[in-house]
Amino acid sequence: MRIVLATGIYPPEIGGPASFTRELARELKKRGHEASVVCYGDEKTLTDEGWEVVAVSRAGGPLFRYLRYAWKVFFMARMSDVVFLQGPVSEGLPGTIGAILAGKPTMMKIVGDYAWEIYRQKSERNSELLDEFVTHRHAGTVRILESIERWTTRRATLVVTPSRFLKTIVMAWGVLPEKIKVIYNTIPPLPSTEARDVLRGRVGLEEKKVILTVVRAVPWKHVDFLCDVLSRLPEDFRLVHVGDGPSLATWKKRAQELGVADRVIFAGKQPREKVAEWYAMADVFALPSGYEGFPHVVAEAASVGLPSVVSDKGGNPETQELFPRFVEVAPYLDVTAWTDALGRPRQRLQPEFVQSFGELADEYIKMMQKVCGC
Repeated sequence: MRIVLATGIYPPEIGGPASFTRELARELKKRGHEASVVCYGDEKTLTDEGWEVVAVSRAGGPLFRYLRYAWKVFFMARMSDVVFLQGPVSEGLPGTIGAILAGKPTMMKIVGDYAWEIYRQKSERNSELLDEFVTHRHAGTVRILESIERWTTRRATLVVTPSRFLKTIVMAWGVLPEKIKVIYNTIPPLPSTEARDVLRGRVGLEEKKVILTVVRAVPWKHVDFLCDVLSRLPEDFRLVHVGDGPSLATWKKRAQELGVADRVIFAGKQPREKVAEWYAMADVFALPSGYEGFPHVVAEAASVGLPSVVSDKGGNPETQELFPRFVEVAPYLDVTAWTDALGRPRQRLQPEFVQSFGELADEYIKMMQKVCGC
């Protein structure tokens, strides 16, 4: 096959779509297929990859950016069998237009609802969870984004989601269930680390019970809620947050108000090697979020033997089915239940086997072959 992989970001930019697209292109090449990548980027974009990578400038605002992107997809799709879009909006809209002009089918991966994320970040008063948000339409920019998501996904021959929960969201957009395939995400192995005791001693956590969360600092991740839980736990408990984002200042302020600021480590954005060290040091992983498409951080925790407590929202409960020895589901924002769950003594377990990316790529290849009839 000849495949155009259309993504919003690509290395060295950091994020799931960037790493996924690069790994999939590598696996496609290994199997004798020809992949080319269209992304937004600049002179820093990695183009010497062994496959074609075309970086589209973000300059000039959305209209000109999308026109350039659509042209590149059209130009590359003419000689390809299928266009695989990594999202419904920034790559999905111009990518769909380019594919239509080239007369080629599209396949799309949906890992979240961009319209909902924009809605939630516009105001703290916008508190609808995603499963409620999709039951009715909204106004302004959010409505435009909703319309784009619905049009591009309906145009796709096949849509892939990383959880059954997200399949229900895409169905609410008006996509027929038989056009949606659930393929759970996998993760690259975490880097090896020094011994747990050595790492804990280095940061003064030798005798502490460490609760870890690795999330973007956005409102629905609820690290402020974890600070509330921490205030109810014994003094030897510590909370570590790894990540960055717009809610970080709010969470730090909340820790101060609760009197637990000296028991919370806001580690900020960290390279993968440092993230692996925090996984190694922790006693339990916590994910109280109101939304996750598929939480790869829970898979990372299981891959190194770290038990997790997750909320009963979004794709979180599905991780208990995948990693039953590791995952406990607690009611959303129920402070008593979470205090009990995180305060309970836990031991690290034998690491869980996680599907390799090569196996995952084989599933995607079968789907692309189905879309193009190859």
